[in-house]
Amino acid sequence: MKRTMKKLIAVLLAALMLASIGSLPAFAKTRSAAAGTGKVKTYNVVTSFGDSVAAGVSTSTYEAAHKTKEAKTNYFVRVPGTYIDRVATAVKAKKVYPMAQPGMRSEELRMLLTDTYNGDGHEAYVTNALNGFTTPGGKYKGKDPVKDYLKLRTLYQKSVKEADLVTLGIGFNDVWFSILAAAVELTESGKVSKMPELSLFKKAEQLGSMGKALKQAEAALNTVLQIAPYIPVITEAGIEAKARYFVNYRAIVERIYSLNPDVTLVAIGYHDALLPGDQFDASNFLDYLAILQPSFEAMNAYTMVRPTLYGTYYYVDMHGTETVMNSSKTWDPHPTDAGHKYMAKRILEVLPKA
Repeated sequence: MKRTMKKLIAVLLAALMLASIGSLPAFAKTRSAAAGTGKVKTYNVVTSFGDSVAAGVSTSTYEAAHKTKEAKTNYFVRVPGTYIDRVATAVKAKKVYPMAQPGMRSEELRMLLTDTYNGDGHEAYVTNALNGFTTPGGKYKGKDPVKDYLKLRTLYQKSVKEADLVTLGIGFNDVWFSILAAAVELTESGKVSKMPELSLFKKAEQLGSMGKALKQAEAALNTVLQIAPYIPVITEAGIEAKARYFVNYRAIVERIYSLNPDVTLVAIGYHDALLPGDQFDASNFLDYLAILQPSFEAMNAYTMVRPTLYGTYYYVDMHGTETVMNSSKTWDPHPTDAGHKYMAKRILEVLPKA
């Protein structure tokens, strides 16, 4: 039964992919797929932007890397075996800025790269991020989390100005948080506000951590998916989040090239984060896939085509990446060690050769 379900899901995923990219210009598809041969160029300084995937969450080395002596004074540590670690080694980088933050959305990255943009104005997300910058399990004790979070602007912008190569993998949480937040609102009031993420962030404040809020929100989503009239409402929340992502992504790319016109920028496509494997019980998972995957594929299409005005912008298709979810019984969309190795290989394939 599980194998049959996996085949059904794979067929659905393929259909969603074709629907998303079937009308794209040929140059966009071939540019992302073209893999040169020979030795890759050297990039002295490499910067990585992204969320928990880029940070290396769920790899075998992540926790140990954040318990080192360096991690006690510097949250942004290089995690061995992650795709950015492997790419940096291959391009002989002398310096690496691993600037990914678990839970990060395009909203926060745009805030840190753009001096005149302060995000959606809510404090709970950045409070959660600041908790992470203290000791494991620590709690932010400042009085103005947004102001303190924005102190990272100098470091983030410096990491762009100095970079020869930047990787950009952001957006999963834009849609995921919005859908979870909409589910919370539906279970509590029967309707969804214009910015449902704020409800999720408020719940994080009430419970004391984003992790606890997300756990409750996932339970709410499972409940909502059993109520047919709510499914289109949840889907609409994902569509609106995707639209905001398009605006943010364009601003992020423009800002990166404004700070450093000569940088090489690699856009990391969304992997099959929600595609289960043979070991995973996918009997109740088709609704997740049907609601979320179209947004991810549309975001892939946008990141593939929109910034092609820049001659040093490269998109990498990451379908086929091994995740914890498609290689075990565990619900975890993050890439495994093997997944990161595959992602690094894909990035190196699209980079210009020496």
